[in-house]
Amino acid sequence: MCRGIRVKDEWTTLCGRIWLRNRTLVLLFATFQLFVVFISFGQHIFSVTHFGKIFHCSFNESSHKDATFLQYDIIIFDFGLFHELIQVQECIANYLDGGYMRCLWCIGQAFALICALVVTLCIRHPHPLLLWPLLVMQNAYCFGLVILTIATADKLLVNILHPTNPHLNLLIVYFGVGTGLNHIFDYILWHYYWHEEAMYMQRTGKHVLPFWV
Repeated sequence: MCRGIRVKDEWTTLCGRIWLRNRTLVLLFATFQLFVVFISFGQHIFSVTHFGKIFHCSFNESSHKDATFLQYDIIIFDFGLFHELIQVQECIANYLDGGYMRCLWCIGQAFALICALVVTLCIRHPHPLLLWPLLVMQNAYCFGLVILTIATADKLLVNILHPTNPHLNLLIVYFGVGTGLNHIFDYILWHYYWHEEAMYMQRTGKHVLPFWV
């Protein structure tokens, strides 16, 4: 019988039979997330070139048909969920600062993901501090998704427990899967970091901090 998933510092086991290195899983998750970030940043480029705005995300029916691509806030897996759930007329990022922070976030997260991919692929014994940029960004990312979930928890639960709109339920699934995968990635990433930290201390006899000693 399947005994579920167990995550240790170096390995993750599925059903007690399939063993996967956390290094491999980090590479897979980071690659997928980098793809999401590139598409999200591409929305900003598309918005600036076509509309002269950093993020022209509007659900107004009178919006230009070319703006359909901008009605999806891909970085938070919102494909129209919050529009239908809480009746917002623009993407959540527009209500915060017009989308500028979202653009900067895409750049920062892309840098952290690329750094982690290079470190994981090209450096045999990486210094654990090289994983810190992605750890910081991934923790903040998960925290932001949790805030969005809590802020709309009452409406989410009503629609999950008493489904009346199949399309809305599908949007909830998209958001739930994206959020869940990010939390799993964060959990595995920490275990991978702890493994590299233990290996570093074993090789050098030093603690990661203070790293200058």
